[in-house]
Amino acid sequence: MTRLSERTWYRVLACTLGMLASIGLVRYAYSPLVPAMIDQDWLSSSQVGYLGTVNFIGNFIGAIVCAWLSRRFTGGVVCRIALLIGFISVGLSAIDFGPWWLAGCRFMAGLTAAGGMILTPALVAQGVAEKLGGKLISIVFAGSGLGVILLSLTLPLVAGEDPTWGWLYTAALTLVCLIIAWPGLRTRISDSQSTSEGTQQKVYRGKLILLGTAYLFAAAAIVPHSIYLAAYIHEVLKQPISFSMMVYAIYGVGIMLGGPVMGGVVSRLVGRYIALALCMLIGLAAALMVLFTTDIWTAVASGLVLGIAQMGYASIITHRVLVLAGSAGHIKWWGRLTIIFNVSMAAAAFAMGYMIHLGMGYLAGFWMAAGCFVAAFIFALTVTVPKGIDSRI
Repeated sequence: MTRLSERTWYRVLACTLGMLASIGLVRYAYSPLVPAMIDQDWLSSSQVGYLGTVNFIGNFIGAIVCAWLSRRFTGGVVCRIALLIGFISVGLSAIDFGPWWLAGCRFMAGLTAAGGMILTPALVAQGVAEKLGGKLISIVFAGSGLGVILLSLTLPLVAGEDPTWGWLYTAALTLVCLIIAWPGLRTRISDSQSTSEGTQQKVYRGKLILLGTAYLFAAAAIVPHSIYLAAYIHEVLKQPISFSMMVYAIYGVGIMLGGPVMGGVVSRLVGRYIALALCMLIGLAAALMVLFTTDIWTAVASGLVLGIAQMGYASIITHRVLVLAGSAGHIKWWGRLTIIFNVSMAAAAFAMGYMIHLGMGYLAGFWMAAGCFVAAFIFALTVTVPKGIDSRI
């Protein structure tokens, strides 16, 4: 009998729950709780952006540490450690000791998000055929959307407008995911993978750098939606806190669909080259939906559109790294791109917080997002497929 941890279906479930916990819960719990924390005087509007910067700095350092530790231990061990840190950070966030305390908790949460983003896609692709690997990666990325949906829809019911109970509820959900996923979050090396890692594989460094540049601009572009959408709807569009919290459920639907739809269906139909460029245009549309109307439901729908773009390009780029760097270089190069991603998000979060501090308002950040998506689209067009590689892989 094959051990449970070696069965592909369970590894997909475990890695999906790992992504759900690290991104959907630990990382995105902050966004729907922002209106409540502002209302309860935990944070000011500008401090929200600064704490977002701290979180992304944690992501940046976490990506470096995860890549380093994965070479000395295994990806599975590091992934488990990251999830434990995330669980602790969310639990400690329930204590209102001021912005500096919460900043430390968000830094710890960033370490978890980096571990989940880098390692769960790499773990699920181990020991499977390359074409199947792309499908499994897109499924795993859907986990983050499921987490956002679950949290956003149930937070108002469980926690009301109390940030403390919101954080404690998130910690409980994270612990459940961790317990179920634990056995499946382990490194698996098949005979074919061991053989391939023993041979020299060509690494397309130039194309990986261009891909990283596109990822850099795309990362900055999602900051206004991912941090400030609920606050914008609450403060500018004058909606209740409970409604603003639930807005991220729509965003979560987009995140859940982005990987399977853009990284799966659309990529099979038109190839990943075109699908990646389409993701950037879809993201641009999401920013314009906020900029050119004050309609509440259009703003809510923009979260759905942004989520599709975000996890669409994330899943496609993850698999592009596998193709351009090879299985042996996948974690190394995906870690580097994750570092770039989080540096960019940290800079964009600080910039938006500072723009709000200067009185420029929330829309200045959405203009920044639109410009970044245009740049990301241009760079995505430069990442052509090397000769000899099927454009649909």
